Amino acid sequence: MKVLLLMAMSANGMIARENGEEDFLSHENWKTFLKLLRKHDCLIYGRKTYDAVKSWDAKYMKSLASSKKIIVSKNAQIKFGDECIIASSPEDALLKAKENGFNKLLLSGGSLTNSAFMKAGLIDEIIFNIEPYVLGKGISVFAENAFEAKLRLVKTRKLKSGIFQIHYDVRKN
Repeated sequence: MKVLLLMAMSANGMIARENGEEDFLSHENWKTFLKLLRKHDCLIYGRKTYDAVKSWDAKYMKSLASSKKIIVSKNAQIKFGDECIIASSPEDALLKAKENGFNKLLLSGGSLTNSAFMKAGLIDEIIFNIEPYVLGKGISVFAENAFEAKLRLVKTRKLKSGIFQIHYDVRKN
C-alpha cells in the first residue's frame, strides 16, 4: 500500500487562509489534483477539510463524486453518507483502505491530518505544488507536532501558471 501526500500551498507553506479559504490557489492546482486522483484508488482527508470541500462550488464537487473517500475524524459518531468511509486515525484509515481493496492512496489532508500521518510514518511520497504567492498568516501544510522526516528529491517541474512542483520520496528508517 502506498500513500502519496499532495498539497497545494503558498511559497511559504500555507495551504489556506486562517478562515480556511484557498482563494490564492490557481485552477491549475485543481487540475493537477484531479489528474493524480484518477491514478489512485482512494482519497483521504480530515473532517475539517471534508467540510471545507463540501462548501465548494457544485462543479468542483461533481469532479469528486465518483472518488472513494476515507475521512479521518476523532468523532466516531459522525455521519457523512454512503460516499465516505470514516476512520478514527491514520492507522485505521489504512486498515479500512486495505479492507476495501485500495492500494494507492492520495492524502490531501489538512494540517492536522497531514501531521498525524507523517508522525505515524505512513506517508511514502509527497508532492508539493507551490504557488507563486506569499501568505503572511494561514494554515500550514503540517500542524506543529513532534516528528521529523528525511526526504529524497524525485523530481521538480514548473507548471504553466508558475506553480513549482516538488516530488519527494519519504525516507523510512
